[in-house]
Amino acid sequence: MSNTITLPQTIFKRLEKIASGSRHTPQSIIKQAITDRLEYEEWKIEQIDAGLAELKAGKGIPHDEFWAQMNTKKNVRKKTA
Repeated sequence: MSNTITLPQTIFKRLEKIASGSRHTPQSIIKQAITDRLEYEEWKIEQIDAGLAELKAGKGIPHDEFWAQMNTKKNVRKKTA
């Protein structure tokens, strides 16, 4: 199956420049870029869902406690520097 996408001329010129300096075709670069982005987006959704599941399970901490912990860690770093 083949689909067509339209790229702005500036992106297409950048793609051609990269392809001409490598052993990759513009098509293979586009396929890899899309694959990489999809994998990242899927990973991100999994991480968000896992975090939400932890919150539902009661593993979260209150907002004020979080910032208190962050400030404590920040002060410890300043003292060791």
